[in-house]
Amino acid sequence: MIAGFPVSEVPLAELIADSDLLTAAFYNRAATEVARDCLGKVLVHGSTAGKIVEVEAYLGTDDLAAHAARGITDRTRILFGPPGHAYVYFIYGMYECLNFVAEPEGQAGCVLIRALEPLSG
Repeated sequence: MIAGFPVSEVPLAELIADSDLLTAAFYNRAATEVARDCLGKVLVHGSTAGKIVEVEAYLGTDDLAAHAARGITDRTRILFGPPGHAYVYFIYGMYECLNFVAEPEGQAGCVLIRALEPLSG
């Protein structure tokens, strides 16, 4: 059980065998498109996996809620880099947030993974 909810344990090897790895080309598009297409994808980390069920798109320097809104800094440089990289930050002193860099290189954009449905681990 996770947080009181039963989890149907799917063998991790089965999840991986039934999946295609996403390439950088998947992320080399508008963050809104990438966010929409991330829904339902399976995220695997170590011996755990979950289905992506909630995301947010951040639209770079024009989006005041985005970390990239102030331009390139040491912290945000990755958001302007090649698509497909992970941008992870610590918030409120207790949570790590996972984002995928989207948009063509040189343009900032990312997709925040807000919620997963546990599948394995």
